[in-house]
Amino acid sequence: MSLTIRMETKRPGFWFVSLIGRLDQTTAEECDAKVSSLLNPETRAVVFDMTGLNYISSMGLRIILKTRRFMSGQGGAVYMMNVQPQIEKVFEIANLLQGMRLFADTKEADEYFDAIQKSVLESST
Repeated sequence: MSLTIRMETKRPGFWFVSLIGRLDQTTAEECDAKVSSLLNPETRAVVFDMTGLNYISSMGLRIILKTRRFMSGQGGAVYMMNVQPQIEKVFEIANLLQGMRLFADTKEADEYFDAIQKSVLESST
């Protein structure tokens, strides 16, 4: 099975990356290249939507960790949403959920990001 990667931004600096299929050794290189293209100082957050992700290998975990390290170094963040139980279990076993915010869906993520932006605007006035 292959991997479909959809990337969209709903507001400047906030990227949603939908992963559909399998993130394994055959699909990791393409995924890494696409996600790496988002890693720049203008990016404030990357949200991985895992609704359609049914398998992740250690190479997939590496992509998430690489993104998390970069974003953390830039003062940004990485989030995951709609994480399937088998994928969440892999993250638990690898002890990678610590410090990672999980959203149930897009609505919850959007509300969180709206609140963050609102608080920044209010504190600057």
